[in-house]
Amino acid sequence: MQNINTLRGLGLSDNEAKVYLAALELGQATVQELGKKSDVKRTTVYTALEGLKEKGLVSQIKKGAKTFFVAEKPENLLALSERRYKALKEVLPELKSIYNIPGIKPRVKFFEGREGYLAVYENILKEKPKEILAIASYENFVKHIDLTYEEGWTNRRIKSGIKLRWLDFKTERVQEKAIEGEKALREVHYLPSAFLFTSTMFIYSDKIAIVSGKQKEFIAVVIENSEFYQMFKQLFEMLWISHR
Repeated sequence: MQNINTLRGLGLSDNEAKVYLAALELGQATVQELGKKSDVKRTTVYTALEGLKEKGLVSQIKKGAKTFFVAEKPENLLALSERRYKALKEVLPELKSIYNIPGIKPRVKFFEGREGYLAVYENILKEKPKEILAIASYENFVKHIDLTYEEGWTNRRIKSGIKLRWLDFKTERVQEKAIEGEKALREVHYLPSAFLFTSTMFIYSDKIAIVSGKQKEFIAVVIENSEFYQMFKQLFEMLWISHR
């Protein structure tokens, strides 16, 4: 069992390990003999042998009408290990470039279209923040909204007890939302119209989601980083206090 576990660690499947060990003991053997010795089904032995040949651990010889398989010397396992190490070493820089340490290197994700819209919104509820902070241009954002879905999402937010504090420009649509107030766990403060913008930002659970208001299709960038989150949250609070 220990030998099988060791071979697995070198990249052999369970059946490849069993067939290789059987081949080592038998010297040279037919598929039928290998199946009997390894306790692996004959059809599966063929698959295992193909894998072993690719790894340089088994060769085959013909004797008349019969085909025999011979295990290569165990030292070939070292060569296999070295090849795997070399392959890993070559790909390591790429793996390191995409590795993110939570709280240190920001995670950045892009979302597009209806699927992206749903993914961003569902993730907000999945995170279960105590509150969501929004700096919005609702007149632009509403172009991307599925109003039926939005209503259901809002009901789920309210049911989960997630509050929404919302900074936006004073328009008829926004005022209608503001009127719902406590019933919708929503509080709205108005921004000065002299500083119009088109994007919308959600701040929640160490994340900042920024949604374009100009694009025809939904496009968003979600940044996850505790330092950035704290900065944007503080900026929100400054705006919130100054525009009561």
